[in-house]
Amino acid sequence: MNQYIPMQAEIVDIDVESSNTYLISLQLLGDVDLSYTPGQFVMVSVMGLGECPISITSTPTRHTLQLCIRRAGRITNGIMDSRIGDVLGIRGPCGNGFPLKEMKKDILIAGGGSGFATLRSLINYIVDRRSEFGKAAVAYGARTRQDLYFMQEYKGWQRAGIDVGITVDIGDERWKGNVGLVTSLMDKFEIYGGSAAICGPPVMINAVAAKLMKEKGFDHSDIYVSMERHMKCGVGKCEHCMIGPFHACQDGPVFTYDKLTRIFRSLGEV
Repeated sequence: MNQYIPMQAEIVDIDVESSNTYLISLQLLGDVDLSYTPGQFVMVSVMGLGECPISITSTPTRHTLQLCIRRAGRITNGIMDSRIGDVLGIRGPCGNGFPLKEMKKDILIAGGGSGFATLRSLINYIVDRRSEFGKAAVAYGARTRQDLYFMQEYKGWQRAGIDVGITVDIGDERWKGNVGLVTSLMDKFEIYGGSAAICGPPVMINAVAAKLMKEKGFDHSDIYVSMERHMKCGVGKCEHCMIGPFHACQDGPVFTYDKLTRIFRSLGEV
């Protein structure tokens, strides 16, 4: 499969997740099989507009390719303005994904904002391979109730034996759940040590990692972070996504927290 030539994918379903976010289901055309790992992404193209990186939101244990699209600019607007039956271009998968073999132990997943879309692939992988993992918990925070993704799936995750905690920054009269930071959810989880997967704003990532290491017995080499960067090519050529000496699109987007700490320390950023 040529990494420079897009495959064609037909939109077969569109679900509205929030006022500015869609969950789009795609079917690859032709005799094509997209093998990927949770945490990887694809470059999505719209004819006449260009392409942009989008995390794969579905899981390889199921057959439909799904992408969570948030309006953020010209290309994502073009994707979201598409209709069922329209065809998009797909290049990939790109990046390294989460190291599933190393993570088959007790696992805690923490997401903030739109970064949670990346983690849905891993969560549903655990649901489908539940016996291969130990205790599992999900901590997720968004700005408001209206900004929460995948609300119809939380009960299914809980039925699979995953402890789910949800919080918002700003509550309202209809919100009966937790109000506060993602870290405020983690004390309820009976997980001490194991693996962790985090995606979200840098402040949230650092706060969650610090709490895991100081209070939950996690080693920084067992904390995996999906880094969001401005990727333009997906093949390590354009240099837009550099993190120190590494290309996020090739060496990432998933890094261990200890590697990230060493990188930023060498750059004088921590």
